Amino acid sequence: MRNESIMTVQTGESVGFSGEERQDVFPSSITMFVILGLAFMTVIKYQFGRNILEALLSSFNFRQSLRMFEERRESDRQASFLTNILFVLITGIFLSVALPFFGVESLWGSFTLSILFFSAVTGLLYLLKALIWHVMGIVFMAQAFSKMYIFNMFLYNCNIGLMVFPLVAIVPFVSGAIAPYIIYCILFVYVSMYLIKQWRIFQIIHTLNVSVLYFILYLCTFEILPLLLLAKGCKVLWEFNLFI
Repeated sequence: MRNESIMTVQTGESVGFSGEERQDVFPSSITMFVILGLAFMTVIKYQFGRNILEALLSSFNFRQSLRMFEERRESDRQASFLTNILFVLITGIFLSVALPFFGVESLWGSFTLSILFFSAVTGLLYLLKALIWHVMGIVFMAQAFSKMYIFNMFLYNCNIGLMVFPLVAIVPFVSGAIAPYIIYCILFVYVSMYLIKQWRIFQIIHTLNVSVLYFILYLCTFEILPLLLLAKGCKVLWEFNLFI
């Protein structure tokens, strides 16, 4: 689908991740997704500013997160819902914009479809993960752990969305010489928050007096294995040219 109006970012020497001179073309419609994200940010800031500040502090303060989990105010739920939508949208934009810098074309040749696809997949994966943890908590009578895990999973998603939104929003509008460094910064935030979340899960397990072996089993079963399966699935789909 090449009927979208486009904006061109002309890059100079030593550009992107390949170090070659190139020209990156982004659809002007991507601006609408950025504006939508900005609208979410505006509502979140003015309606739930205090809740978001507490959520940010909870990412690095275990006691603060326990207090938020125990209270679970209605305003916290609303703020979490909006910020998780922002996280899903921002992740979709980021993946769609970052792919060209790795030499991969947009899915089906359309940035708009690519953003919608990655956003939908991200949202569905996290909803499925929350559902699985909820069922596992009931089956193995570990509802306290499953509820705390789900709470912290969405908590970190909220904070990632808030942290990377300004960076993701400017990637399509800066020169190719600068964009790769911004993408590196965004990746650093994603990876850092992921590692911090794993430490948080370890703290939860320790607080509930669960064996460390369960933490290792958790990492292998619910973190590493799904990533490997997702990577393998994407490779197979790509080999069949379903995204071209």
